[in-house]
Amino acid sequence: MSEIPELKDLGQEFFEKLRDSGIYKEAGSYEPELEDGKITYGGGYPITAIEKFLGYFDKDLNIAYFPSISFNTDFSYSNAFCRYVKSPGKDSVILDGVTSEKYTEKAAKAMNYFKNIYSINGSFQFYIQRDKRYEEAKGLGESAAVAASVSRALIRNVFGEDVSGDDPFVSRFARLVSGSGTRSSTGGFSLWISYPWIPERKSHGMVLPVDTSKFYFAAFPDRSRILTESAHSIASSSLFYFKWAFNKYNSLNELLERGFALEDLLPKAESDMFLLNSLLMSRGTIIQNERSIPLINRIREFRKKNEGIYFTADTGPSIVLLSRDKSLLEEFLSKEEREHLIGKVPGKPGKDADASLRAKAVEYFEDLEEKAEP
Repeated sequence: MSEIPELKDLGQEFFEKLRDSGIYKEAGSYEPELEDGKITYGGGYPITAIEKFLGYFDKDLNIAYFPSISFNTDFSYSNAFCRYVKSPGKDSVILDGVTSEKYTEKAAKAMNYFKNIYSINGSFQFYIQRDKRYEEAKGLGESAAVAASVSRALIRNVFGEDVSGDDPFVSRFARLVSGSGTRSSTGGFSLWISYPWIPERKSHGMVLPVDTSKFYFAAFPDRSRILTESAHSIASSSLFYFKWAFNKYNSLNELLERGFALEDLLPKAESDMFLLNSLLMSRGTIIQNERSIPLINRIREFRKKNEGIYFTADTGPSIVLLSRDKSLLEEFLSKEEREHLIGKVPGKPGKDADASLRAKAVEYFEDLEEKAEP
């Protein structure tokens, strides 16, 4: 495809601008220090995208065609425990008390690449538990939270506590689980640098200089049967996909030139939502439903007399309301009968979970050990 080399050139130019501005920080380089039976913890928050992404240039390494931007939210939280065992062939994953072939395959792809880099022959076992402020929803960044938590736990286990604080390094390996995990790992408002043929070690997240002290948002959780994995392939098969990709660089360069100002980011989150929806719709996939469409119409009607309120959604019908005016957000929400969640941009994840959750993880690991005994 002739478009791909052009996207590479645009990506390299944007990367150099990020590096020259001081926003891009190189991930470190470290040597493993493995300890049989060691258990470590990692936490992760979900994201809501501003400049959104769908479609992988490299599905094995989760390299996207273009950069993307998001902010962390507190709508859920992922707790991950990682145990290393020196015996090979004992990798395992349990998520919210469930093991499945899907989780195992996704983890295996990421872990095999990681092990090959560092010549590790042993196994990694993961116990993951999500805490959500809602029962069920699509499009609120749960997979990003899981990826960030798993990567943090893994890095803490293999390289130690100090290295787990190297956000770009943690972000690099979160990408292998979920592309959006790159941005979750670095926190706040974050940009993931990615483009065709980018050196894998350089494709990770970085924090953007966005003042969040006057940023307010709320979410309307909603269900959907659309899988994110399906959305990637559907979107990239659209006739309009590369038009969307090229337009990304115009937008990203403008945002960089203006210092990633919040007043630019919020309307961008809304406009890119419609572009993403249009891509999927062009292939016969409709994200919005009988609850989200009336909600969008109510927001648009409210905005006719109240400028400064925006909305967005990712690959699901869960609408997120955005504003720099807290009173404006509260006024709209006061008239809404639909269940909603007030959000905030969280700080760094904790370095450990509560004792009861850790005990459950240890019990799981001990059970694996008992089952493995002859």
